[in-house]
This record gives sequence, structure tokens and C-alpha cells, in this order.
Amino acid sequence: MGKINATHSNYCYDSMLKRSDDKYLRSCSRIEPIDERHPFYPNDVVGEDDDDDDDDDDDDEIVECAIDGRRSNEPQRDHLGRCAYPRRTPQEWDAWDKFAELRNTPSESSDDEREPGCQEIRERIDENRLVYRAEGNANIVLSLSDNKHVLRMRKSTVECREGKGDSNVDLHRFVKYSHVIASKFSSCYVPAPKLAHLNTCNLQTFNERLRCFRPAMRLGKEIRELDGILYPDVAFLPGWLYPERTRVLNQDSKISSTPTHYQTYCVEIKPKQGWFTYQFCDIAPSLPPELTNGGDLRKCRYCLHQYLKLQKKSIAKISKYCPLDLYSGKPVRVLHAVKGLIGAPQNNFKILKNGKVVYDDKREKSVFNRILKEMFPRDGRTKEERSTIFMNLIKEILLKDFTTNDEHCDRKLLNIKLDRKKKDKNQLHERACNPINQQFLPESCALRQILDVQMLVKSSIPKVDPSKLATSSSNPYGYIDEMYEKYLNSREHTNAYDGRSSNTWPSGPFGTEYLSEEEQYQLGATALDCSIMITFRRLVGDRLEEDSLTMEARKHIVIVDGMKFLVNVTITDLDPKSLKHYSKYVEQLAASAVAYRNFISKLRR
Repeated sequence: MGKINATHSNYCYDSMLKRSDDKYLRSCSRIEPIDERHPFYPNDVVGEDDDDDDDDDDDDEIVECAIDGRRSNEPQRDHLGRCAYPRRTPQEWDAWDKFAELRNTPSESSDDEREPGCQEIRERIDENRLVYRAEGNANIVLSLSDNKHVLRMRKSTVECREGKGDSNVDLHRFVKYSHVIASKFSSCYVPAPKLAHLNTCNLQTFNERLRCFRPAMRLGKEIRELDGILYPDVAFLPGWLYPERTRVLNQDSKISSTPTHYQTYCVEIKPKQGWFTYQFCDIAPSLPPELTNGGDLRKCRYCLHQYLKLQKKSIAKISKYCPLDLYSGKPVRVLHAVKGLIGAPQNNFKILKNGKVVYDDKREKSVFNRILKEMFPRDGRTKEERSTIFMNLIKEILLKDFTTNDEHCDRKLLNIKLDRKKKDKNQLHERACNPINQQFLPESCALRQILDVQMLVKSSIPKVDPSKLATSSSNPYGYIDEMYEKYLNSREHTNAYDGRSSNTWPSGPFGTEYLSEEEQYQLGATALDCSIMITFRRLVGDRLEEDSLTMEARKHIVIVDGMKFLVNVTITDLDPKSLKHYSKYVEQLAASAVAYRNFISKLRR
């Protein structure tokens, strides 16, 4: 059987069935190694695994997880790793096209013609390399104990043991969709998925071994398929953000290309929907009557949903976090948003230290204060001052334009007023969410790019025909095939218009004019529940280290109150949504509106 190695992470699985190196190599028969030396391959980490707050019952959600560890042989980024606007340069598309062609080449033994984007070359992962990390409603996430990648395995209900997984998105479609959605973001923000195959002697035995590490509420589902998705780890900074001398010293390491004495922190934020819902309520005939009188619902979708969750007793109190504050781009409002997340993390805020979760909704606020002491040791500051520094750091990173170098720009600290609990208690419920102007957000910052994609839902939902979605319920992910074909056609059309060869890719993002209203909704829905991973470590006065950073790496330096931090941002959880998402979205929004009105009516009695 297996044994527990509790020191590896919060949840850890380490089998005693260790094979010799020779036997391991024979059993794995690895087809293609993970090639991080390719100049386009992103060196990032995926987000901490969570339920989708706004779709708690959505079995079709695909979620991600941060893992322990660091990667090896990470490259130094050149122009392919830069954040640029428009999203990708022609040179980047050339590199991606060659890389995709290499990875998508069918094996010689295959007699079938494969569509572009269908990756048959897969990394084979032996079960003894895997460590249980976390899971959400639809996936179990396992980390690889040697090369520090994430393997995300789809779950199915236990009743489906005799067949394949239920409500499962085809992994080839997943890879196709990743091409489409990645075109909407700067290349430095989005990690690329890779197909992987789990090598296990007995899948049922493997599931049984995992059970003792899994939450009891999740045991109704288990892994029923051996194929999964492999991601690089973003809980640590990519190797190209470390000094050249560090990379040279560690280039032969199989465990890590980064020195172990660096304390690296990663903050996961699920920003949620960044625009008002009531603005389309009066012009969308398909919406239920609970929403057609939206004038009194001056709450955003997230804040409304808090009252439905409170009614269902899935939360103990209403969060003070409002996504509209985060997306406002105004520094003081962003600080208020970050403070609200810290005070009530729920599933929307986590802190990891060296790959391990150290603060989330399961931990007391005192734990957060201890973490800040570790971040800013021996500096004589009070806990309020350390908290202010932390919130300002997160604010600066969220609003940062990574195409510019401001390594010498020291940001002054902004302070926000302390809460007056008794006086503000009822104001929290009565207050309206303040609208935003997205023009305050820098175009190349992560928040702006997420909001731009989210706006596809806002523009398309009044025109969506629910009957078209209902007729496709038997194939909830079939729309991806047609969307991908339109994506390829737009690439060819743009290449022909620009006079480039057919082997190059367009320089701008995929235009939504090629998509139907329903397809635009599906694309925008992905951004409603994505995650932002903010990874950073402090530069502690080692001038030699700082001078040895590349010019590109220096664009990732942020200075707050005289302290320098090396930072990186990744956008994760960009997964395709089932066609059921629209109906669930509308039903949940209507139920949230009713729950809020009931709460307010009781409050005013």
C-alpha cells in the first residue's frame, strides 16, 4: 500500500511501491519529456485549487491548484516572454506556430488524421511521482514530486465506475480552447497546458489511497480516466527572474533551478465579475422576473451572491470585498478590495509560502499577521504597518505594466481608515457597489485584460438565445470545435490580409466578430471565474544579485516603502464552460437577488 509523508505538504501521498530507476524507465516509456528549454514554453505556476464561488454546484467546472516545489532547467526569457500590447507580436505567433506544430505531430503508429491542436504526444506520469495536493468540485490536483508540475485529473461520480467520466470535457477540446482563450491575453500571463497520461497498476487502488487525504465532502467523486492536463508550477518565480549566476549553478539540478534559501510567496486572488449585472436586466427578455426590475439592485453579482450563500449557511458573514473596487484601478479602492479579501478569504484569497498554503479561509487572522512578520522580519514595524505594506505591494503588482521598467520608482504607502464595526455594520448591507471606468486600468495589467474578456458576457447576454444552448445540452462542450475552426479561419484571413505566409499567426487577439453571441458568452464566462497568481520574493540588499538580473527581469521589480520585490503575475483557471453555464448563471443571479431583498426587508423591520 502506501504511507503518508506529512512533511512534504499539507496533504501528501508517497507510495512505498518504489521502483528501481530501470524498471521505472521501462514502465513509463516516456514519449516526450517536458521541454522547458523551448523559448516559448511558459515557466509559471497554476492557481490554488478552489470551488467556483459563483457556481458551487457546477460539475463541469475545471479548477487548478498551486503545488509545492520548483522547476528545473528554466530558460531566460527573451522577447517571447515579454508582456506586450497588442497581445502577441508576429514573432511570438511564429514561435507558437512552430511549437504547436512540433507538439501536435501525430505518432508514427497512428493511422488517423488528427485535427490541428489535438496533441497525441503525451507526458507519461508514473503514480509514484505524484503527491496529493488539493481538489475542487470537478478535479483532483496532484503535484509531481520531482519536476514540480501540476497534474490535474478530472473527477466523476462514484456511480460511474464502469464507464468513463461523466460531464467530461474532451482533453483535445480543452487544448483547442486554450489556444483560443490565450489569444485574448498577453503571452506572459497565460501558461500552456499539455496532455499527460497517468501510469498506474490499478486505478481503483490509487483512488483508495487518495481517500484518506481528501475532504469527506468530496468523496462522492473519484478519478475514472487516466488522461489529465499538465501545467507548470507558478507558486515560485520562473528561473529567468533569477540571476544568471544562480541559473548556472543550478542548471544540472533535477529538483530545482532556484536556490532553496529564497523565501517565495504566492498570493492567489479570484477577482470575480467586475461589472454591474443590473445594467442588462431590463433589456434581456430571457431573464427571470426577479431581475427585470433591476433598478434597486445596486449590488454587483458577487456582493448579491454573498446573501444567497449566507442564506444557505455556506458562509458565516458577508464579505466586505467588492470586485468593482478591485477593477476600479483607483489605488484607494484597490486597497479596500485587498483588505476585504484578507478579512474574509472564503475561496477567493490564499497565501502560499514556498509552495505551501499558509493562509486561507480555514485559518485565523492571527496566522496572517505571523506571515507578515516573516515577510518583513526585524524591521520594527507594527502589525498595522506591515499590513499596509503588504496591501500596497499587492495593489502595485495588480496595476503594474510589465512592459515598462520602473525599478527605481519607489511607491509611497497609501493608508486607509480603520473600520468602525458598530457604525459600519448596517452600511455594509445598505451601500451600493460603486461603478467603475475601466480606462483607469493600464491596458497591459492583468486586471484590465481579464475585464476586457469578461465584458463579452455583458455585451452578449441580452442577445443570447437560450433555446440554442438547450438544444446542445447533450454535447455541452461541442461548441469548442466550431469556435476553434473559426479561430483558425481568422488566423488564415489575417495572414492573407497582412501578406504573411500561411505559417505565421496574426499579431492581434482573436476577433470576436467571428463568433456568435452564444460563443462570445462562453468565451467571456471563462474570465468570470479565473484566478490571478501573484508570485514575489524580496530583494534583500544583495546589489550583486540585482545587477546580474537581465533587463527584462528588471521590469519585474516593484519598490514599496524602500523595499524591493521581484514579482510575476499569472492568470489561471481559463477553462471552457459548459453550455449549462448560462442557465445556472441566470438562475443563481435571480436567487441571489431574492435572497438580498429578503435580507434587507428583515433588516428594516
